[in-house]
Amino acid sequence: MNRLLALIFVSRQSGAPIRRYGAAAVSVALAAAFALLLRHYNLPHPFTSFSFAAIAITFWYAGTGPGLLAVVLSYSALTLFFIPVKILGLSWDSYFIIYGVFGFFVSWFSASRFRAERLLSEARDALEIRVAERTIELTTANEALQRAQEELSELTHKLAQENLYLEDEIRSDANFKEIIGKSPELRRVLKLVETVAPTDSTALIYGETGTGKELIARAIHNLSSRHSRTFVRLNCAAIPAGLLESELFGHEKGAFTGAFTQRIGRLELANNGTLFLDEIGDLPPELQPKLLRVLQEREFERLGSTRTLSTNVRLIAATNRNLDAMVAEGKFRSDLFFRLNVFPIDLPPLRERREDIALLVRNFAENFSRRMNKTIDTISPATMDALQRYSWPGNIRELQNVIERAVILSDGPALVVPLAEMDRHTTPQLSREDASATAPAIAPAIAPVIAPVRSARRQPVRSILTDVDRVQIIRALKEANGRVGGPDGAASRLGLKRTTFITRMKKLGIDPNRVSKDDISTRDTSDTSDSSRLMPNTSNASPAD
Repeated sequence: MNRLLALIFVSRQSGAPIRRYGAAAVSVALAAAFALLLRHYNLPHPFTSFSFAAIAITFWYAGTGPGLLAVVLSYSALTLFFIPVKILGLSWDSYFIIYGVFGFFVSWFSASRFRAERLLSEARDALEIRVAERTIELTTANEALQRAQEELSELTHKLAQENLYLEDEIRSDANFKEIIGKSPELRRVLKLVETVAPTDSTALIYGETGTGKELIARAIHNLSSRHSRTFVRLNCAAIPAGLLESELFGHEKGAFTGAFTQRIGRLELANNGTLFLDEIGDLPPELQPKLLRVLQEREFERLGSTRTLSTNVRLIAATNRNLDAMVAEGKFRSDLFFRLNVFPIDLPPLRERREDIALLVRNFAENFSRRMNKTIDTISPATMDALQRYSWPGNIRELQNVIERAVILSDGPALVVPLAEMDRHTTPQLSREDASATAPAIAPAIAPVIAPVRSARRQPVRSILTDVDRVQIIRALKEANGRVGGPDGAASRLGLKRTTFITRMKKLGIDPNRVSKDDISTRDTSDTSDSSRLMPNTSNASPAD
């Protein structure tokens, strides 16, 4: 009903004046028509009540002005329906006052209603504005939270990869935690390390395979201001060329077939730290310009991404190749070479550090014996002398492998080095020219213990090492007076089992029953002279030997 009346009368805020005042006239006319209809059928027709209703409706829905018009029209129409009986002796003017008072109260109630509606409307509008503002704030906060979650997820992923890398570093086979040696050549290298470490300059380490280039790189990192950050290593020769770019720069999800997740590259892992690129000479030509950009601008992009990433990484490279020759042949970019060759460090091979071999042998023997729950506290002077005079083409890595195998074979406190097997197991098959070049490096170590003249031609390495093994067995038999077994037997003196010792004797053609001091002096004069030569070394050797 209220909605119907609102559509008929229209509220005073939006209705036109003609429609509003017309609605007042229509309401009074309807009241009079209803009264006339009731009179026509001789029914009670209280026009006064009908007019009050018309006035109230007009004041309520059309406003004060139309309501006053309804009062005037109702008073004018009252003459048509006037009843001569006066109620309480009221005159005609009194009815006009009654209409006016009634219209005043209805107008007040109507004004109060519209004021309440206006206040509610303003409150609703203010609430809608506030809700809209809060919605915008919450939307902005939600977007910021999503961005923060994405960054947190990326950082978490990066941290997880760093943890995996650091765990891999911890599990890696680190044979010693510091550089061992006291030779002048090594001291020169360490002096260069101390000089370049405090700077952020790029260093290029030259050296043969197995000389410890990574240890030098770690020493530079540990002495630098970045020592508390990550040290990341990457061997350019150990990873296929197709995967090296992804490993170095990282890739986005879907960058190539099989890239199911995003991967953080070594450059990102080493941010604010040190990146060690081993075998830099094997870096593919298509990656060399990208690495040059990293060195020049410290910027790069992940594989499959267009976003440029910045990095603050110190680069240390190492190689066993001649980069100058590779640049001349066009196999390595000259501009990248100049960027890498800021501070070159030449690492000497082990054959140029012979005075460090004894320290390395003792260190390796202690580490491997501790790992295998063995006790190795004796190394014979003849064995140490042969190890020091060997050329070690595999450098420290080859020496490490030989000592590890020796600790495995040693059953007693003496380190038994299989000198006769070194040539077969630790070096590749030598050609005639290589054998001729290698033999002079080993021959001086065992020259005093072999016959003065065995052949007019140079002996191979395996034959020389066999002679050294034979001399050790004969010397042990001499010291044990020809006894093989027992606590003081020759086998126990060499740290070998009795059966192993007998097998070696048979292989070398040695008869323990014929061995005596006189036999050794007449048959192996050179061996006796070698023993007399090595005795002073035994007296001068440290207890660790």
